[in-house]
Amino acid sequence: MAVNALRSIGQGMLVVDLTLYLSAIGWSTAAIGSVLTTGGLLGVALAPVIGIYSDRFGRKPFMLFYEILSAGCALIGILSTNFTLLFMAIALSGFGKADAGSPSPSAPVEQAWLASFITVADRGKVYSFNNALSFFGMGAGAVLAGLLVIWKNYLPDASSFHPIFLFIFLNYLITTVILFIIREERTARQNKNEVPGKLEKEISHEENHAILKLAAVNILNGVAIGLTGPMMSYWFAAKFGATSAQIGGTLAITFFATGITSLFQARLSSKHGTIRSIVLMRFLASILLLLMPILSNYILVSVLYIIRTALNRGTQGAQQALSVSLTRDRRRGFASSINVLSMRIPTSVGPYISGYLFGLGTLALPFYIASSLQLSFAYLYGKIFRTYDIRMKSQASSG
Repeated sequence: MAVNALRSIGQGMLVVDLTLYLSAIGWSTAAIGSVLTTGGLLGVALAPVIGIYSDRFGRKPFMLFYEILSAGCALIGILSTNFTLLFMAIALSGFGKADAGSPSPSAPVEQAWLASFITVADRGKVYSFNNALSFFGMGAGAVLAGLLVIWKNYLPDASSFHPIFLFIFLNYLITTVILFIIREERTARQNKNEVPGKLEKEISHEENHAILKLAAVNILNGVAIGLTGPMMSYWFAAKFGATSAQIGGTLAITFFATGITSLFQARLSSKHGTIRSIVLMRFLASILLLLMPILSNYILVSVLYIIRTALNRGTQGAQQALSVSLTRDRRRGFASSINVLSMRIPTSVGPYISGYLFGLGTLALPFYIASSLQLSFAYLYGKIFRTYDIRMKSQASSG
């Protein structure tokens, strides 16, 4: 969880400034959208393989490799503005994708590893708290990114963005050390024959059916996230002429508000049910997203964006608690891989679409499309998974 919080600080900085930096060194909006899309698709291709093999070989080696790789990618950001090198570094590391510190292709590994340290009864609380840490870290990173105006006094033009990559490089060195000293217990993954063959097939079939239903509905949410999240800094700058400091302040408040919402999500889930609370918050967030491109005042739009994002992303911990409860522990790497895969593919396509539409001067259409998709997601999520509130409560009581 400490690694997640530290990694989130760097992601918060890049969500604010990466697209602005690439624009400053001459990248087109289509190129910016393309590199974010490529990074997402690469993560999609690797996530299921890494998730499944982590069940067999352990989580720690994969996590360590990702941290070291990302440190190397940050080093490229410091030393080079070459298009090919930067494109490869951003794509490999997953920089700038607003994933709240998620380790791109190793996200299923991290989710499975975290779950191995906690009981079913504490799962919702811990995942919500971990989600809060992610957004508090993102908020801190956005504040630091907003200080870019100070660095411009000492570093000319696009080089003023280089301290961000230096900070992230040092951050990844720290997270690598933390992960290295964590001891991984692998005994839980060695139990392969828990039930007789026939019953095993029935249970696995039921688990697979639940996973596929979740994956199907996640596609709608993934496209909506990809259409708006990664390109928000560019949209604020293009529509309102907002500076890096203004955007950083808005995103910082947003991340902190989301962290607070995440802390209260566990209480809302226990009082009204996990699924019901998710659907309610997602529905309200979708309505607010419709209003954002209509307003012409940056402050009003910022307030809407803060509230909408806090409601939307504040449910992530509860959604993760549901996803890891759909299968038994020894299939969690597989389940997490499918869950991440169903989000990452559509999320990766979104930035290319929005970048293309922004390049045509259509700044509002991506928001209308995203709102419609998220309204559909909220409806289907509630309809399909409303019975899982009872199941999760029974698992908690028996855990």
